[in-house]
Amino acid sequence: MSIRTALTLGACLTAASFGVSAHSVSVDGDVEAVGSGYINVGGSVLKTGRGECFETNDLNDDNIINKCAGIEEEEEVVAEAVVEEPVEEVQAAPEPPKAVATIDTREFSEKTLFDTNSATLNAEGEAAMNSLFGALGEYKGITGINVTGHTDSRGSETYNQALSEQRAATVAALISQQYPDASMQISGAGESRPAASNFTPEGRQQNRRVEVEITATRMTFN
Repeated sequence: MSIRTALTLGACLTAASFGVSAHSVSVDGDVEAVGSGYINVGGSVLKTGRGECFETNDLNDDNIINKCAGIEEEEEVVAEAVVEEPVEEVQAAPEPPKAVATIDTREFSEKTLFDTNSATLNAEGEAAMNSLFGALGEYKGITGINVTGHTDSRGSETYNQALSEQRAATVAALISQQYPDASMQISGAGESRPAASNFTPEGRQQNRRVEVEITATRMTFN
């Protein structure tokens, strides 16, 4: 009976001599000792039979061991290095070339034909005028119009002169309908300037004509 009492008393004195208090948290496995807050035996914290860490009087917030205090350890989050993808340099699109305005000038020549002793256009003459107006469609600036009438050699010179002027007036009237503001030079050459021989029907037909010369301009952009 006296031996048990002595052993119990010895255990109490041993604990008191270290100046420690037993913590209520049970810890599994060895705990590496850090600082002077716990009793250190061989580099590990001394534990009771119930697995509690022995604390010293020097224990404070700076040397506490989370495992002994029942504080869950937070996993260290290792930030992954962010590898930035190389940014591809985007080159600015080249500026489109600036449009440069230029003046396009063109001369139109057409021969309109007539029947014998007539100042009225025949079918071939009408087709020639339609072709001329079609070509002029994209030209707005007309700078000059010359209309000259002609005849073959049959008949007197006086008659042919008057007939050539009538033929020129017929064509000029058609042009004025399309271009009322355009100024024209109208004249008759009679039989004086044949385009072909007057000794054949085909030649005389070519001589019964009106020659139209027009200079027109337009603005183009390159």
